Amino acid sequence: MAVEDWVREDTAERVRRRYNYRRSRFSARFGDDEDGIEERSVAYQRLLRELLRAQRRTLIELRNEGVIGDEAMHRIEHDLDLEESRLEA
Repeated sequence: MAVEDWVREDTAERVRRRYNYRRSRFSARFGDDEDGIEERSVAYQRLLRELLRAQRRTLIELRNEGVIGDEAMHRIEHDLDLEESRLEA
């Protein structure tokens, strides 16, 4: 699909890197993990989970302080939920 007019080269490259990384992780799970990619992946996911928790705490603080309303908080919570579900996949 990278040759399609609507696909930007930088976007195609980003997707290519993502799939190469995923392929490397799966290979490491079923073979030698010489590069420690699985350990790095677990650490990365932990960092992202911690960041999501911090964002949730800040979101609730903003709502409690009246900076944002319930509706805005729920929309942002939904986005955070989606990000978290992607980590679990």
